[in-house]
Amino acid sequence: MKILFIGGDKRMNYTAERLSAEYDVERLCEKTRGRFGAVVLPLPLTRNGREILAPLSDNSLEFGIITQFADKNTIIFAGGECPALTEICAENGYTLVNYFAEEALTLKNAALTAEAACALLSQSTDGALLGSRSLITGYGRIGRMLAYRLSANGSSVTVAARRPEQRTEAELDGFSSVNTSDIGGVLGDVDFTANTVPYALFTDSHFSAMKCGSVFIELATLPEQPSKPLAESYDIQYIYAPGLPGKHSPKAAGNAIAETIASKLTEK
Repeated sequence: MKILFIGGDKRMNYTAERLSAEYDVERLCEKTRGRFGAVVLPLPLTRNGREILAPLSDNSLEFGIITQFADKNTIIFAGGECPALTEICAENGYTLVNYFAEEALTLKNAALTAEAACALLSQSTDGALLGSRSLITGYGRIGRMLAYRLSANGSSVTVAARRPEQRTEAELDGFSSVNTSDIGGVLGDVDFTANTVPYALFTDSHFSAMKCGSVFIELATLPEQPSKPLAESYDIQYIYAPGLPGKHSPKAAGNAIAETIASKLTEK
């Protein structure tokens, strides 16, 4: 099968390299011609809903470019969902597969995120994770894996979650917990705060309550401004770190994507 990769960051280069051991793989370029049995789009898929995320490309790539290289039997592998892509696939009869919906890949991505976050936090100050206090907002896949890794490195972890069942889960996993609405009461004792909730949760009152010189890391995909200057105005070190696997472990992330796509191709 011929596979065409369109867009993506460095991790997609590793995905293509891994799949090239079994398939005829090509990266989109000016010389690309013909039709392909599969088209692989990046993770994340898009930022604006109109264009394929392509930070390594000199040109913007709208979703319509897919029709130049796909026919009715083509499988479109995408690292997410987007109405524009769904519409194009429906109109042209393409088979659309969201490979990031696969739980195995989501878990690996969360593990890589937690590993990179720990590295960033441990290097952020002259102190250490050992003997520190950490607060994690959110207890999904990333939050849980980060809690385990911080704890394994000697940090006392508190999990802030809105839902009672998540707080109970955190406590059963051996961590302290607090309702998200009550985090203001614990921020003054925390050395490291990590947000995994895709919501602008932290306000002026939260940053003002944090310990001076503590570190805040944003792991959710949220705008860096205005939280960064707000945090720094209270002597809080602010680390904006969404999409860590693509930046800090692109080979491992790319290999995980390749394994997921290969397994889906085997099913076809």
